Amino acid sequence: MSVLRQLPPWATTGVGSLPFTDVEAAVDHALSAYELPFCPQLPRLEGDMITEWLGADPSRCGWSPARDRERPRAWDTLLARLSSTPAPHRVVKLQVTGPMTLACALERMDGAPSRLDALGLAHELAGWLAANVSGQVRALALHGHDALVIVDEPALHLFGTGEVDAVWDPLRAVAPTWGLHLCGSVPWHTVVVAQPAVLSFDLALAPVEGEAADALRALLAGGTRVMWGVVQPHRGEHGLHGSARLAAAVAATGATGSQSLLSASCGTGRMSVRREHEIATALWDCAHTAAAWPSGTTNASR
Repeated sequence: MSVLRQLPPWATTGVGSLPFTDVEAAVDHALSAYELPFCPQLPRLEGDMITEWLGADPSRCGWSPARDRERPRAWDTLLARLSSTPAPHRVVKLQVTGPMTLACALERMDGAPSRLDALGLAHELAGWLAANVSGQVRALALHGHDALVIVDEPALHLFGTGEVDAVWDPLRAVAPTWGLHLCGSVPWHTVVVAQPAVLSFDLALAPVEGEAADALRALLAGGTRVMWGVVQPHRGEHGLHGSARLAAAVAATGATGSQSLLSASCGTGRMSVRREHEIATALWDCAHTAAAWPSGTTNASR
């Protein structure tokens, strides 16, 4: 948890994907527009979150001939920037498409996926992903930075509440700090069992109440920091929308700024560059609005 303590309250960050086709512009933006910088994923250059990891042929688990590198296109540029201008808090976020989600994608190539087959495949994929991520973590450490590894698992809800937690063990083992990003339905029981250091989810999908509120209070009490996805990129939303959602969520859970990060609900890789700049500004507005709330109160409770 010491990695997260370096971050300021209500720190802003991106989910991962950005709409740039210029690698240097993408890295400059990821390092300057957010308080928690991240290695940009560039779907216009690398493909979607499945293709990025599996290569051009999703039926093949490995690097395709079409992809001649085992790192994101922005990786070398990011390291060069960090060497000359370190991130203010010495923390950098890495995103990895989760083993559960990759397993589902591969299983679909053979027809309807079997939960048990996909779960077994996910265990194998996790070791492969961890081997790749460990190299990135080591490289950041050599440049004087800590890594926060966020595992992106939009397919997690398909696995129910069975023994899925152990799948992430290889990634936990190589990540100084790890978290989960869920851009769809959140299987709250599974997340509470997993106890990620960071939980990132779409706050706009449903009000924080009932099971969600109970789970978030339990996670916060256990030390999890929540990355509230307060603004939806595909809608014409701005800081006022995000602040209203955040206020309601904070009122329901009692979360504080030191327990919170702010992001969009998902990546902006398929949006416009202009929209990405709007999102970064909206998150900055949300953070500064939240910082001005009197201690123990929110707009929702005043």
